[in-house]
Amino acid sequence: MLARFSAFTIAYVKDSSMDLIWLSHFIPYPPRGGAAQRSFHLLQEAARRYRVTFIAFNRPVQDSTMLSESRRQFESFCHRVEFWEVPLAWKGARWWGKLALAPLYRWPHSALTYHSPETARRWRNLLSEYPQALVHIDSTDLAYFVEPALCFPTLLNHHNCESAMFFRRASLEANPVKKFVLRQQAEKLAAVETALTHRVVLNLTVSDEDSARLREINPRAQTRLVENGTDVDYFQPQDDLLEERTIVFAASLRWYPNQSALAFFDREIWPLLKRRCPGVRFIVAGQKPPEFLVRWAKSDPAIEFVPDPEDIRPYIARGAVYVCPIIDGGGSRLKLLDAMAMGKAIVSTTIGAEGLRYSAGKHMLIADDPQHFADSVMSLLEDHSLRCRLAAAARQLALEEYSWRVIGNNLASAYAYACDKGETPQLRAAGVSTNEAAGT
Repeated sequence: MLARFSAFTIAYVKDSSMDLIWLSHFIPYPPRGGAAQRSFHLLQEAARRYRVTFIAFNRPVQDSTMLSESRRQFESFCHRVEFWEVPLAWKGARWWGKLALAPLYRWPHSALTYHSPETARRWRNLLSEYPQALVHIDSTDLAYFVEPALCFPTLLNHHNCESAMFFRRASLEANPVKKFVLRQQAEKLAAVETALTHRVVLNLTVSDEDSARLREINPRAQTRLVENGTDVDYFQPQDDLLEERTIVFAASLRWYPNQSALAFFDREIWPLLKRRCPGVRFIVAGQKPPEFLVRWAKSDPAIEFVPDPEDIRPYIARGAVYVCPIIDGGGSRLKLLDAMAMGKAIVSTTIGAEGLRYSAGKHMLIADDPQHFADSVMSLLEDHSLRCRLAAAARQLALEEYSWRVIGNNLASAYAYACDKGETPQLRAAGVSTNEAAGT
């Protein structure tokens, strides 16, 4: 799978005088899983128009071989690439110590992970090298890095409305201790969103729902929709691989909402399907599955479990129906967009399809209760013409609305707006221009 990114060719503007600094909380390579796909492809789109300086924290930690491959990929279209080590090693002694003291801090543990006097110094020094730059900060996890960038036109990206996602997760948690911790983190994330979203020029969101949630938290926040997308050239229909009595779920299996989706499906929906459709198969494919999912899959011979596939496409292609039983999380699901691009007939929950511009019954079937979900899957397994109609409409929607080139144009529009503003809200209030603040 990595080879296809190596072969990717495109015209980039590496020598442009228009500088963009992109600060990332992780290295989005290889682009598997929602956030990595979004960041990788949007960086490529940004590099069409800007000279990109890409700064990313090495989390989760990549070994030297993968780090070299990642650097090579980003240097192929970025002007400058730096990978910084995370001050708090993931789940190291200091990480756990900070987590234990998390109730004493104003902002969430995720933000503390990246901040130290050294990273703050490096960030300020980097900004001083690019006095005319546009700044893209890719997550609220990087909250401590926003303040020094406020003398620049700065955009803050939201892969999800994080506080809303944690509040939703807390509401579904049965364990009272976990519920308390999740709610506390949700409140701190909301504090970050309240404090920062009106101070940057623009907040980039992946859905209208997330835009509305941010404005509810902070009515002064300026938002711009830059949706998730899919590589419509890479994800194409492969109808010759389709298996009539097979359903599929393909996603990052380390992501909590996908784990809870599988638990819901296994508990409430899968038994109904097995009773009504003898011989039905369920393919589950995805990256970094926890051990409890491996054990679960091995316990049922009707489940084909594919951990860490090099190429996800053959497994999606084999499914007559793609299921998305998501009951938790936020943002929008790139896995659904990939399935749409491959021309799959889809059954999703309302939350699973949240943030996408679809028509229920035309582009996919929507079902929230277990019986309705199972009925919808069965209708597609049994009705070939209905399945083909939904599959064709889903592919067409992906082509017209969700290709990365289309999404890249939306990103370019947001960047142009930020540049045209010329002055940040903080500087306008102080009566200082961006150039003066940057020392030019």
